[in-house]
Amino acid sequence: MKYQKALATIGILSLAAFAFGTVSATTNAAAKSSQSVAKKTSKRLTYGNITNNNLNRLATIRQLTRTQLAETHKLSGKQVQRLVYLPLPRHLTATNFTLDSQHLTIHLTKNQYGVKNVAIPLNKLTGIILNRYMPKKYDFTPVKTPKKVVALTFDDGPDPTLTPRLLKTLKKYNVPATFFEVGTSVMRYPSISREVLKSGNQIGNHSWSHPQLTNLSSTSALHQIALTDAAIYKATKTIPYYIRPPYGAVNARIGNLYDRPIVRWSVDSRDWAYLNTAKTISHVLATTTNGSIILMHDIHATSVAAVPQIIRSLKKRGYTFVTLEQLNQKPLLGNLQYFGRNDYRGF
Repeated sequence: MKYQKALATIGILSLAAFAFGTVSATTNAAAKSSQSVAKKTSKRLTYGNITNNNLNRLATIRQLTRTQLAETHKLSGKQVQRLVYLPLPRHLTATNFTLDSQHLTIHLTKNQYGVKNVAIPLNKLTGIILNRYMPKKYDFTPVKTPKKVVALTFDDGPDPTLTPRLLKTLKKYNVPATFFEVGTSVMRYPSISREVLKSGNQIGNHSWSHPQLTNLSSTSALHQIALTDAAIYKATKTIPYYIRPPYGAVNARIGNLYDRPIVRWSVDSRDWAYLNTAKTISHVLATTTNGSIILMHDIHATSVAAVPQIIRSLKKRGYTFVTLEQLNQKPLLGNLQYFGRNDYRGF
C-alpha cells in the first residue's frame, strides 16, 4: 500500500485522512504526525491522479466548487452571477486540494468572496473521483436501469399556466423530467421554478434571453448563463447542473465555457413547428428509440396536451422514463455534449 509506512507508524488513522499528502485542519496531533510521515514517503497527488487525467472530470469539480460555495455561504443572486469568474484550477497538474473521509476541500486563491476553502461532500463526487481515492461507501457502480429507457426534457419555460398543468401530468404518471428554463421567465415566475423542483424534476439552464450563443462573444455568452444561474438560484437556492444552448447552437468555444454537461437531444418532437397535438404525438412515437432524449416545450398548449398520450404509449411499449443521469448510468461530465444513452461527445 502506498502509505504503508505511515500507517505502521501511526496505526490508528485511515488512509483517507492523508491520502493526498495533507490532512484537514480538524485532525488531532496524531494526524499531524502522520502528515509529516506521509510527506516523506509519498508524492502529493494531482487532479490528474484522482480523475484519471480527465479534463471533463476536472471541469465538473470546478463547477461543483462554485455550487458548493454558493450553498455554504448563502450567496446573493448578484454574487452567484460572478461565480463564473472564480479562479479555479484548469490544469491536471494542480494540487490545491485536500481529501479527508468526508470531503474534497479545494483551497482557493484570493477571490472577491473572501473564501479560502470550499469543502465538497464526497457523495457529490461519486463517479468523478476514482474509486481508489474514495471511502468504499462512495464507490461508483453503474446505475442499473430497465432495458428500455427514455428521458423527457422541456425547453423555454417556466410558463405560469402550462408548466403547472404539465407538472400535474408528470406526477400522475410518476414520470421525471428536466426543464431547461429561460432566465427572464424564471425571474417573472420564480414560484413555478420552485414547483418544478418540488415535484421531483430537475432544472437546467437555457440562457437568459434565448439568443444563439455562437453568435455572441464569449463574454456575452458567459453572461447569458450567469444571469440565468442567478435567477434560478434566487428562486430555488440551487444552481443548475445542466445547460442546453438555445437552438442547440454550440461549438467548442461556447461548450467549454461553462464547465457543465451540454444536454442535446436525439428526438426533436417538432412541437414548435407543428403546434398540433396529434402531429406531435405521432412524430415522437415514430422517432423514439431506446435511450432517447426527447425535446419538447412547456410553452405551447398543444405540446403539453400531447404529453399524456406520449407517456401512455411509450409505457405500453415497455419504456421507463428516467432522469438524464439514470439514462446515462453515470454522472454527466462538464464540457461534454449528451445526445442520448451512450451517445456523448467532446468538442
